[in-house]
Amino acid sequence: MDSTTDEILQRLEALERRLAQVVVRGRIHAVDPTRGLAKVEYGAEGQQQTTGWLPWKPQRTGKTITWSPPDIGEGATVISEGDLTLGEIIPGSYYDQFPAPSANPDVHLTRYADGAIEQYDQSGQTYQLLLPTSGTVNIVANGGVTITGDLTITGNIKATQAVADKVRAMSEDREIYNNHMDAHHNGAGPKQ
Repeated sequence: MDSTTDEILQRLEALERRLAQVVVRGRIHAVDPTRGLAKVEYGAEGQQQTTGWLPWKPQRTGKTITWSPPDIGEGATVISEGDLTLGEIIPGSYYDQFPAPSANPDVHLTRYADGAIEQYDQSGQTYQLLLPTSGTVNIVANGGVTITGDLTITGNIKATQAVADKVRAMSEDREIYNNHMDAHHNGAGPKQ
């Protein structure tokens, strides 16, 4: 072979290597949430390789920003310009260990590692937030919370401030009751 042919073959091999690294599918091997980096294991069984530390692509990073680091074992795709050391990880590929949590095309669902589920079913027009037994919900809305529609509560209600309906506060009802008991029953009976 002449030098021109050798040079062409070398360039062809280099292009094939780069092309093989443009899109690589694998699984998350390690995560460093402090630095926002992860490693991906890829390749055939028994011939796996692991990338270096690469950034993962979040859903949003502008005025609206999200945070959800990938999990070890999660399916992922690395995209690059042909050099995996400059790649970015796109987490989230379903497979046997992490199958799709629903097959319903009308459901938007997020299931968390502790079992919590956030789900909206657009065909049924229902929103559910299901938490584990010890789960709590904290809503901070200094401007107030307005609920339009009927409200059903199957547990106790505890308030640190006044509870009122459209007529008056419960504390005013308690005062009316206590004054009635004093005036008509000589103070006998339980005070509230």
